[in-house]
Amino acid sequence: MKKLMGKRLLSIVFIALFLSGFIYMVVHHDLGHTPVKIGGIAPDIKTTTVSGQPFALDAFRGKPILLNFFTPWCPPCIQETPDLISFSEQYGIQIHVVMIDRGDGTALVKQYVKKYHLPKPITVLLSPYDNWSPRYGVTGQPETFFISANGIVKYHLIGPLTKSQMTVYAEAVGLHIH
Repeated sequence: MKKLMGKRLLSIVFIALFLSGFIYMVVHHDLGHTPVKIGGIAPDIKTTTVSGQPFALDAFRGKPILLNFFTPWCPPCIQETPDLISFSEQYGIQIHVVMIDRGDGTALVKQYVKKYHLPKPITVLLSPYDNWSPRYGVTGQPETFFISANGIVKYHLIGPLTKSQMTVYAEAVGLHIH
């Protein structure tokens, strides 16, 4: 009888722990959000820039956006960095270039910005818990989204892009090449 009670108690404890873990995952990891699809409205990212300024993606409406999810230690992200810099220097007045870190912390991101001399046209965002990746369906890095001036996600590209590829996709979302 005592053995049976012990097994039942152990089963109840196990179920309670499992349910607690599941609830924690839903609350803390945005499992309840469906990732945006091509043609959908870009989720508004509300966070801070690497310099500590508040940021809201919706405030950038009116011009196209290149949104790049990256990490400072990722070799393909580092490979792509010179192209992002060159693209932003040439077209940064006509298109917002936004990079969002996937949870590496302020110090590492600041080190990356300094090391690669990221220019002002690039807005670098912090996401301490990588909250925004699930809303965009991001599973790796780099992943880049091209968003139209009215906030519609037009393209989601996985892997590093060259400046010429960025230019082609940016033109497709409204960048005017002179």
